[in-house]
Amino acid sequence: MNKDSKLIEVSCKEHLMNVVKESKNLDKKLSFFQKTLLYDKIKEMKYEKVIGLLFNEGKEVTQEQKREFESKTKKAAKYGTAMVVGSALGHVATGKMTKGGFKGALGAVAALYLYRKLSEPCVRKNLGNRQNQITCKMDAIKQVMDQIKVDMGKCNVAADPIKCRKKLSNELVKWQVKYQQYLIQVTKLKRKK
Repeated sequence: MNKDSKLIEVSCKEHLMNVVKESKNLDKKLSFFQKTLLYDKIKEMKYEKVIGLLFNEGKEVTQEQKREFESKTKKAAKYGTAMVVGSALGHVATGKMTKGGFKGALGAVAALYLYRKLSEPCVRKNLGNRQNQITCKMDAIKQVMDQIKVDMGKCNVAADPIKCRKKLSNELVKWQVKYQQYLIQVTKLKRKK
């Protein structure tokens, strides 16, 4: 598995764990321990199974579908997600995975992929310095937020511009919250010095 595929896999699993974390239905039905076990199960799932769960009605995807999904994710991360999140379903490439799936999932996965692609090399260079690692992550988040803002400007050409803007706004808020959490951590680290 190449580096980009691994980053996409991690991003898919992280998105799925975020879905579990934010689900009010699962909060009502599962104990904390059960949710922890579910997170562990997601971490152990095969990549093709995770993609299938997110985008193919739970059916494991073929190698061809996996390649198409990765290509679409890379394009969305590089060129913007407005067209992707504006569509009715989180489907992939040629329409082979058009039924079901988490709406807007591809946009969220693309944002996570972009974040990881930008932050991980910098974080690895600063393994001994926690403050610099957090700064790397914050810089990557700024770039992801900038990309989301650019994408919001492209929503006019999406299938449903209002839905596109709403989804991107929600995604932007999530990244802003994450940025604020890191800002608090950096401030605490600076105070300790």
